Amino acid sequence: MSTSSTNMSTSSTDLSPLSFTLLVHGTLIHCTRRVIVSSSLFSDMVELVEDTNPIPIPAFISRQIMLDLVEMVEKDDSECAHLILVSIDYLLDFLIAVDFLGCEGVKSVLEEKVKDKITESNWEKVFNYTKNILGLVNTTKNSMTPICTRLVELTKGKNSLSMERFNCQLGFEQYTPSMLKLVLKNDCLGEGLKFDILRNWLLENSEAKGEILGMLKIIQFKELDYSKVKQIVSEVKTWNIGEEHEESFKEVIETAKKERELDRERVRMGLREKRKLFRPRMSGLFLLVNFQEIHNIE
Repeated sequence: MSTSSTNMSTSSTDLSPLSFTLLVHGTLIHCTRRVIVSSSLFSDMVELVEDTNPIPIPAFISRQIMLDLVEMVEKDDSECAHLILVSIDYLLDFLIAVDFLGCEGVKSVLEEKVKDKITESNWEKVFNYTKNILGLVNTTKNSMTPICTRLVELTKGKNSLSMERFNCQLGFEQYTPSMLKLVLKNDCLGEGLKFDILRNWLLENSEAKGEILGMLKIIQFKELDYSKVKQIVSEVKTWNIGEEHEESFKEVIETAKKERELDRERVRMGLREKRKLFRPRMSGLFLLVNFQEIHNIE
């Protein structure tokens, strides 16, 4: 068995200093086993490769990022307080690095830090930074929140006929299908508003009818009342999305109807259970009052 394999088989609490070396842009950074264990990539390399000292770091990860990562892990800085004042550009580079290295603990904290820094002025930068990285789908989705929040504010109290103007104002008609799907997945949008966005986007992107079914499936139709769903079904029929997709959409609506009925039944069952628990208490109170009245007990 190789030395590195022996190292990995020992307890992860064996944190002897300078156990490993990282090769970053031609320079060496020393670290303990704590850093190796924090990264699934490092752990796999040490376990599977005979000679991993030094461990090479890809060129797209800067020396400063690795220095910060090693310091945070060694000091058990679970809140990444070390990065509190850095720019969103640096946070994004750091997030991409830890995603590649498989540092899931650090990554989850960084995702929240990036989310807190996303604004109307930088959301597009965040989107473009992360849109092609599968592991950063949460951040890509979060990048759409400012624009969706603004849309909610702009359309508050407005009817659906106003949506076309707001779509143009926010540039939704220029979005690719993948971008629009992220908009539709945003939690701050109501389900009816999501349909209005989709309908008005389709007016400018009629060639993308093959994408429509997938977008319709994002909308939680069970959250809408019967009359709104009926109106949507009638409108979708006019879109000519194809017989196969129309049948699939009918199934989506039927499933939503069943889910809505199940949710209502769960609520009714919950109320019945509460009544069952409440009745014995009321009966006991009634008997106590009667006993007090019979025996003139104050």
